[in-house]
Amino acid sequence: MSYITRQLGIKLTAEQMRASGEKMGLVALPSDPSKVKFAASAIRSDILHACDISEEVGIGYGFNNIPMQECPTNTVGGFIPQNKFTDLMRHEVAQAGFIESLTFALVSMKENYVNLRYPVDENEAVRLSNPKTKEFEVVRTSLIPGLLKTLQSNQSERLPQKIFEISDTTVIDDSTDTGAKNVRRICIMQLNTQDNFEVIHGALGLLMTKISATLGKDYTLVEDENDRKFFPGRGAKVVLAGQPIGSIGVLHPEVLASFELKNPVSVMEIDLEPVWQFFKSH
Repeated sequence: MSYITRQLGIKLTAEQMRASGEKMGLVALPSDPSKVKFAASAIRSDILHACDISEEVGIGYGFNNIPMQECPTNTVGGFIPQNKFTDLMRHEVAQAGFIESLTFALVSMKENYVNLRYPVDENEAVRLSNPKTKEFEVVRTSLIPGLLKTLQSNQSERLPQKIFEISDTTVIDDSTDTGAKNVRRICIMQLNTQDNFEVIHGALGLLMTKISATLGKDYTLVEDENDRKFFPGRGAKVVLAGQPIGSIGVLHPEVLASFELKNPVSVMEIDLEPVWQFFKSH
């Protein structure tokens, strides 16, 4: 009851909450005096969280019946700082000659793991219980498969092909109320007749320069032989302020073969949250 009261901003009795919920098709169940308990039909796919119950109670009670109150504080709207930072990053990469791509958030388990030469991790990826197609089995944990599929579909275009994406990935996290969390990442990729790793390295240097990070002092590249998606000796971790934030390198030929690509691909993928935190503190 306290949660619904806080969400709606009005005080309702338990009976009012139950009656309002039942108007919206919810079934009121017996509960403690300080709580209300509802059962939702199996066909109500829109009931996912406690806030959805609050919304149903509010609709049943009638939003027009809630007395209007003036806001006690005077505020000015604006961008969420992280989203504004993301947009600035997007503009910088686009101005460096890369074309933005927006790919599906759902991929197959094979594309997300096997095609990148990774073992399948059931404890990382959010898996759909009833996918309509094998191509949409899990929520992506990396932006790389989607961009490689984009390159695969555009092999008739002239080289080089320079693309990037800044979007959310999702991983399982038991500490959250939904059991999963979004991780915003940036992935920059180039396909050419040669790997041209210096182009991707230069893009990373551009982003680091924009957040006032200096190579060797604030960020470094550490060779990583354990990252199986890269060609041996051509892959590295990106470490910012002592914290690994992603990877950069030349993709392994087996990865390219899995996506039916015939030319070398260099790629960089990093988490944006630690980059944002570094930028904010400097």
